[in-house]
Amino acid sequence: MDFFESIDILTLMYSSKLRVGLKEMQLTMHYPNVLEYDGDFSKPIPADDVETMIEYNVNDVNSTHELFETLVKQGDYDLRKWIEEEYGINAYSMDSVKFGERILSKKICEQLHISYKTLKEMRSPMDYIPLKDVILPIISYKNPILQSVLEEMKSTVVYSRERKGYEKKFVLSNTRFSVGVGGIHSLNSPEIFVPKEDEYIGHLDVASMYPSFIVRYGWFPRHLGKAGIDVYTQLYKERLEAKHNGQKLKNLALKLTLNSVTGKMQEETSWMYDPFSVFKIRINGQLVLLMLVDILLQYNCRIVQVNTDGVMFVAKKEIESNLQESVAELEQLTQLSFEGEHYESFYQYAVNDYIGVKDGYSQSKNPNLIEKKGMFITDTQLGKGLAPVIIPEAVINYLVNDVPVEDTIKQCNDIRKFVMGQRVDKKFKVEYNDKIVQRINRFYASTNGCYLYKLKTEDGKTSYTSILTKSGVTLLNKYDDVDIKCRHINYTYYISEAMKIVEQLKCRQLSLFAQV
Repeated sequence: MDFFESIDILTLMYSSKLRVGLKEMQLTMHYPNVLEYDGDFSKPIPADDVETMIEYNVNDVNSTHELFETLVKQGDYDLRKWIEEEYGINAYSMDSVKFGERILSKKICEQLHISYKTLKEMRSPMDYIPLKDVILPIISYKNPILQSVLEEMKSTVVYSRERKGYEKKFVLSNTRFSVGVGGIHSLNSPEIFVPKEDEYIGHLDVASMYPSFIVRYGWFPRHLGKAGIDVYTQLYKERLEAKHNGQKLKNLALKLTLNSVTGKMQEETSWMYDPFSVFKIRINGQLVLLMLVDILLQYNCRIVQVNTDGVMFVAKKEIESNLQESVAELEQLTQLSFEGEHYESFYQYAVNDYIGVKDGYSQSKNPNLIEKKGMFITDTQLGKGLAPVIIPEAVINYLVNDVPVEDTIKQCNDIRKFVMGQRVDKKFKVEYNDKIVQRINRFYASTNGCYLYKLKTEDGKTSYTSILTKSGVTLLNKYDDVDIKCRHINYTYYISEAMKIVEQLKCRQLSLFAQV
């Protein structure tokens, strides 16, 4: 029998926690027309609304097709086609965690000779976890603060079902740290790091940290026994081989599969649920990074930041070879591998918001050598919200290339870099120029536009909240061909927002070795 194959593009892209609707996608796609139907979907369509509904539906279909074409170009479709051909799994409507789980379950069921129905019921619950039973015996420190943190952790019993999870905060070398089941990170303030002639900025991270722990130490869900470890280890080896041989689809599919495990080990509804094993992976991963921090402090390095699987630091060039030897000893002790990079400069707003200028940029001006994270990303990311990327672009140009903020902003001819988007909850209405408009809008700050408000009526009283408080805006839900010079862009707003970031960074620029 003939039938149409259905693909849910939105479930393919993101898990349920991160997923957004098609209208938010239209925003971040810079789709020509962001269109919302304001009628009641639960009622019959009024006759005079039919043409409006047809326009709305055509717009949705066309934007869905364009989104699909974007995913095809990105390789998302080919990746799932490869998974279907290799494993017989229809993954076209699955996000990476979901298809990773399906690949693992298929392999483990084959290894254990059990049905998926049986596997789904398996768990290794553990409500109370003594951290002394989690922490590896090789974990040790010379720094007295780290010694104290370690001893306190060893005396702690954690309730694994705690919603916020275990977290330990402490201060070390003028830097605040947080360690917990969610990962390690330093708590950083805005600061600029530019090394002196006899210094360098280095970054060291653990290669494939969580998968490496699982393979090296066998920390897989305990109820799956040796068979589970064998399956995971085999996929790990296949991934390394695929990476070496340039098999891009296989490498990516297996990388995502291997990385899907630790999150599932925390989910009580998953057949991988094993809080004890995931605590071993995550807590020891963080403590190993603190062993690296301990080594760096012994060499009088300054810690810039610590996050997830790596450490950024500033060191004297003269100690680099000795530091490499110490890191090699740590690798041998932990059975893990560290990878390193050097940076010319580092502009840190927060631990996940920074600009890193890698070695070689000054000579080549290769834009790929500028690492951008968080608020400094200059490419609109699908489904991640629409913000005016001209602001981080201007900040980067100023800090890295000495281009005045005003020049970058005023010389830009692409209106898409100025627009921002906002979706308002259904309990609100949106008002612009004294008229009710759709709840999802694309707009830019302008000198001749009205303020955009969301309003809510309760007990006969209506409250108004400005969506962009610092400027009036011009709605641009439908892109047009108006020359940018005629758009009355509020350049003062964009310059002010960019300079605010610059000033916060510059006022915290300190002498790198003032305190260690």
